[in-house]
Amino acid sequence: MTNGALLLPEVATLGLAIGLVFSLACYLTTNLSPGGMITPGWLALTLVEDYRRALLVVVMSAVTFGAVKLLQRVVILYGKRLFAAVVLSGVLLQTTLFMLIQSDFPLLFAHQTLGFVVPGLIAYQLVRQPPLVTLLATGTVSAAGYGVLASGVLIGLVPSV
Repeated sequence: MTNGALLLPEVATLGLAIGLVFSLACYLTTNLSPGGMITPGWLALTLVEDYRRALLVVVMSAVTFGAVKLLQRVVILYGKRLFAAVVLSGVLLQTTLFMLIQSDFPLLFAHQTLGFVVPGLIAYQLVRQPPLVTLLATGTVSAAGYGVLASGVLIGLVPSV
C-alpha cells in the first residue's frame, strides 16, 4: 500500500493485536490455525508497509515447507522436535537469503525481525494441517487484518512515519 513507509511501533503493536483477535476467532470457529497466532497480523502489517516483503514470506514459507518434507524422509520429526526443526529451517533459509540479497535490496529486510520466524510458523502449520485449508485460513485472516489496517491508514486514524 505505502511501499516502503514504516508504521509507528505503537501501530505495529496494534496491527499484531488485531491479527491476534482475528487468528483466535478463526481458530475458535474452524479449529484451524491460520499459520500461527501472530502470523496474520504480521502479514497484514507487512502488506501495509511493503507488499514485496509479504511475497518474500510466501516464497520462503513454501521453500521451508519443501525442505521440511524432505527432512522428514530421513529424520523422525513430531511434536516439539517438528516445531523446532521447521522454525529453525525457516530462520536458516531466510537468513541465507538475507545474506545473499541484502546488499542489493536493503529495504526488503528493514525492521523484519519477525520476518525471519514467520515462514517457519506458516510451514509448521502447513505440515500439521491440510495445506490448502491452512493457506485459505492464513490468507483470509491476513486479508481481514490488512483491511482493518489499510482502512485506518486511508482515513487517517493510523499514522505512518
